Amino acid sequence: MIENCISEPIRIANVIGGHVHPAACVTGGGMILVVYNKEGGGGKELLLSRSSDGGTTWSHSVSIPTIRDCSIYPGSLTTLKDGRILLNWSCYHQAAEKLWREPQFSISTDEGETWSEPQNYPIVDHTNYTCMRHPVVEWATDQWVCPFYDRTVLYKMQTHEMAAFGDQRNHGMVPIVQTSKGTLISGAPQTNAPVPVGVPGNMVRGLRSTDGGKTWQALGVFPHFGVAGYDLTVLTNDWIVLTYIVYGIGHDGEYSYEVVVSRDDGKTWDFDGAVEVHNPRRRIMGRGWPRTVQIDAETLGTVFYDLEQNQPGGPGVFIVRTSLARIS
Repeated sequence: MIENCISEPIRIANVIGGHVHPAACVTGGGMILVVYNKEGGGGKELLLSRSSDGGTTWSHSVSIPTIRDCSIYPGSLTTLKDGRILLNWSCYHQAAEKLWREPQFSISTDEGETWSEPQNYPIVDHTNYTCMRHPVVEWATDQWVCPFYDRTVLYKMQTHEMAAFGDQRNHGMVPIVQTSKGTLISGAPQTNAPVPVGVPGNMVRGLRSTDGGKTWQALGVFPHFGVAGYDLTVLTNDWIVLTYIVYGIGHDGEYSYEVVVSRDDGKTWDFDGAVEVHNPRRRIMGRGWPRTVQIDAETLGTVFYDLEQNQPGGPGVFIVRTSLARIS
């Protein structure tokens, strides 16, 4: 049964269209950071807005100045254990008929006020699907599990090396999270991700590993994956929240966003207690890419974009706040 009691979305910023694809994180000091493209399909600026009051009000968006000479496909934000903020994105490239994307990252040590110069990952066989839309898994200090669309790998920053991860399967451009027990949960809809997306096969609808990714067990419970996929969020109490899109029957469109929780380290998921967090009673235009963060001990925030021209204020990036009491 879906529980209803939806908060009104709060507008973060105005956008134009295309691959807006916002990413979000909460800093160690409680600041919410959101990055996005104002006009996607190769935006020239990655814009950042911040909120110091739990998402109620937002700063004027500013361009991240260290990203230069890049046609941007937006990526992800990760708050690392030591408080640094890791920003990922990819640059579109073309030479004659060859298309590829080059993933890059930058780090902030002051909650997003300033950023390091961009660094490339040590990849030599880029494809047009070498891009990442989800936070990394912090495997060790300066070692990150990176769920690129075309490969899932372990990056070692200190030695600038890329290694195979786990059983070397490609999970695709999906969220992977780790609980305090070391359990890994993957949003992979299939055993191995076809690149580009092909005919669905070997459906697993979520994966779980308790041995560092060496073996995985199919969950078989996550709903339809769709174009924009899922989001996974580990809460401070070690519950895991799955954010997913409800699609129209027979239509290629997003109509609402819901969250469900696992309270037992990802073994089972409370779909009977699913909570609807956003439903505009119409199609959500664009690929909203909902991203959920834990704002504080009592509140979740789900960030998304909506390109509906006729909504008040026009196309925008939004956040909707949800009380954790609704899923407890």
